[in-house]
Amino acid sequence: MLRDSPYSPAFERRRFAVDVVQKAVAQGGLTLLVEGMAGMGKTFLLRELGIAGQESSSWPVYFANADEIECGEPYSFIERFAASGLFDDWDFEPDRETQPIPVARECLRRFRENAADGAVVLIDDVQWIDTESQRVLRYVIPRIHRRHVLLGFGARTPYEQGSFGQVLAELISHSPQDLVHQIDPLTTDEIRAFAADRLGTGVSARTGERLLKATSGSFLRLDAILRQLTPDEVAHLHLIWDLPIRGATSDENPLLHGFRELSAPARATTEIVCLAGHEMSRADLHAAADLLGERVELSEPSAAGVLSESGFGATIVPRHALVAQAIRDTIAADRVRAISRALATITSGYRSVRHALKGAEQWSEELGKQVNYYVSEALDHGGFGNASDILRTALDLADDTATRQELLISLAVAHIRGKTGYLILDLADEYERLPPSTLRDFILIVLAAHRVESELPQEQVMALLALESSDPDDRTISAFLSFLVVIMTMRTNDPSMVPLLIDHARTLFEKAPADAAELGDARLAWMVAPQEYLVLLDCYRTVHDQRMFELSAVAEALPELERRIEEMPDGPLKVDSLVAVSGAELALGRFTTGERLARRGVELLDRVSEPWAAGTARLILADCLVLRGDYAEAGTLIDLSEEIAFDALDVETRPTFAALRAIIAAVRGGRDIERHLELARHQHEIMWEGYAADTAVMAECEAARAAGDPEGVLRASQGPTVDRLSNTHRGYLTYRVLALIELGRLDQAADLIEELTAWRDVHWLEYWGSLDWLRARLAEARGDASTARRHYESAVAVDGLPLPQALTFADFGVFLNEQGAHEEARRVTEQAIEILERLGAEAYLSAVRARFSPASPAAQSPAARLLATLTDRERQIVEQLAEGRSNNQIAESMVVSVATVRSHVSNVLRKLRLSSRGEVARLLREAGATPE
Repeated sequence: MLRDSPYSPAFERRRFAVDVVQKAVAQGGLTLLVEGMAGMGKTFLLRELGIAGQESSSWPVYFANADEIECGEPYSFIERFAASGLFDDWDFEPDRETQPIPVARECLRRFRENAADGAVVLIDDVQWIDTESQRVLRYVIPRIHRRHVLLGFGARTPYEQGSFGQVLAELISHSPQDLVHQIDPLTTDEIRAFAADRLGTGVSARTGERLLKATSGSFLRLDAILRQLTPDEVAHLHLIWDLPIRGATSDENPLLHGFRELSAPARATTEIVCLAGHEMSRADLHAAADLLGERVELSEPSAAGVLSESGFGATIVPRHALVAQAIRDTIAADRVRAISRALATITSGYRSVRHALKGAEQWSEELGKQVNYYVSEALDHGGFGNASDILRTALDLADDTATRQELLISLAVAHIRGKTGYLILDLADEYERLPPSTLRDFILIVLAAHRVESELPQEQVMALLALESSDPDDRTISAFLSFLVVIMTMRTNDPSMVPLLIDHARTLFEKAPADAAELGDARLAWMVAPQEYLVLLDCYRTVHDQRMFELSAVAEALPELERRIEEMPDGPLKVDSLVAVSGAELALGRFTTGERLARRGVELLDRVSEPWAAGTARLILADCLVLRGDYAEAGTLIDLSEEIAFDALDVETRPTFAALRAIIAAVRGGRDIERHLELARHQHEIMWEGYAADTAVMAECEAARAAGDPEGVLRASQGPTVDRLSNTHRGYLTYRVLALIELGRLDQAADLIEELTAWRDVHWLEYWGSLDWLRARLAEARGDASTARRHYESAVAVDGLPLPQALTFADFGVFLNEQGAHEEARRVTEQAIEILERLGAEAYLSAVRARFSPASPAAQSPAARLLATLTDRERQIVEQLAEGRSNNQIAESMVVSVATVRSHVSNVLRKLRLSSRGEVARLLREAGATPE
């Protein structure tokens, strides 16, 4: 089954709360212990339980929390508990003679009086409940357990021996009907999902990791950081690779509790393991400890849950990466250097170099040789992240100017090679201060290109492009820059200069060195591939011709281009070339060839370094898969693509993937379509047009059509956003014609069909439905049966893409049935159903099946015929409306947003021709379909 995008932790906790309340009501009560370290969001979950209790049951909700300040005051919590509203008329005032058992009995008596019909009782921060109140609760809890009471407790871990939290955990763990729910620190994926839910757009994996480090996985700290963002910062997140992190400080990290309780030898061993940053064998751990003159102590940190054994005891690891980070942050600098020197001795490769840098007190020539050798090897094998980390670590150590300048240059060249120049924007001021050189000017231009909404330094660009130099390095840099300028100009709303820039770039590459051995700076060797760049530039010329609708020139150029691409060595430039020609083939209507080339490009991604258009390579194939109806494979590819989209250069693909996900969800009757559409609408804010720039519009049209909302289709397919589109196949106009016909606006439909006839195969393609289908629908609506049949027969005779083909068969079946050709209608309709079932197109299946049920249309009541137009999801909505459920209750039961339910309800009432939700039950009775 195709899964939806990961929901944020907030959503998952709300859904968990709803499930707990429903389970409590179903089994007549439940006790829940929510446990976790400070800041993990226990209070948030308890409050969500309260909200779910209010909305999903008739049980009243009571909330009380203990206070650390009062934990030494006898019965202080019972006083708070009594004041929570559960005991309305009890003015509890304890004195020295007050005993726990009589107080507990009085609590029990009052509880049974005031909560006889059930209650949700939520108690937070139980670790601060005073001893006397604990004794009262230990008496009360077993006596109200499962008596239509949901008891929810929040407790901070780790537990102290004999603490009330530990008592509750042991009590609840012995009951199969009750729950202990551990809230762990958030993972990087959960942080990214939370950010997408809160901000309306995703963040990169690197940003997720930064947020993880800044928050230690704390739900509350993450929420605080995201709230610090300004509206302007949020508005630009879909165009950038990072976000500012503010407000992340904390006086005490709860992850350090177990570590601080360890003995000195156990802490020393733990520090070695945490500074290693990887699993350590017992032999390596003992070797490092021996070099430090220390003994290994593992039993204590293992018992405290700070370290864990892995591989049946073969290796030792920190219990959690966040625990390791928190411990590393506490270790003194001298101690870090000593451990790092020991670790450098017993490790190799990246680990050894990194530990050597961390263990050094100052830069040395020997360290420089180690760094240069490792970075060169890593970059040649695609290890851009490790190379960058080593260079950054070296920069922290280097103190003399010349060394630092060389490291900065190496870091910049590495990131430009890895297509991640945006990751060194924090060092822009230092690059500005470098001595003037062609390479320094080139780096500054690249950095400027990565700044959102900033202008390129045109004078510097033109100076480098016009550079006349005999130096091979300068000529290589100038040629490579000319290639980048072509890419940057293609990614603007005015690409008119692209042909001239391509010509100039070709000239520069023809003059550039063909052999990296000619270069003085070996760090630039990866730029030397003039023949491959010439092929890619010719591919970009074809992309430009396609955008200008010079399709005859495109068709003429493609065969030779594809031959030259096949001769290229496998590498990132070959992928970029395949991206260009696959898009061009699709623009010519040659779907099979376009998909084949797109798949070839994506297959290469697994074994070459990142190309410039990595996101677009996956996007084109995903788009082909969606059009072909292979939603499962498309969904898998979209999942992968969304994971990396916020680290890729082609930022325009981010909302386009969301739009494809919305299309799949709409066709398959998925949940939270509006959530995907909200992310997709960011496509309209991008000022240049990449591949399939109209996908967000297409997604809006598909969502409206699948919901049976032709007015929604018309709204989505018109307006300033649509008018601005130029790089489009105008598939939304296919949807528009069908919506106009459905609404009876036949003259407008006829005019638009004439336009599409003139635009066919140039400005409009038939991927989303054939011209014959549209003409058949129009003729049918005008009562011209012979013309309608002729066009229907032509439409179904051609093997089209599955979804429009299925809908064409379905419409033809309706037409034949109305013409009295019932047996032929049945055969045609069965073909439609077979395709729709294969696609899993639940949004259309129920309506198509209902149109051709054994009962003829004449035998059905008007109410039954109206119900037959609903999708399965809309029918579920109808049944809940008939039961008088609110939008909030429906959203919770179906696990979708309230906004999605509101949209469904509006569509349902319109399709059933009702003016209010109160009329739904009557309509069901008239149709003989009243739910049990």
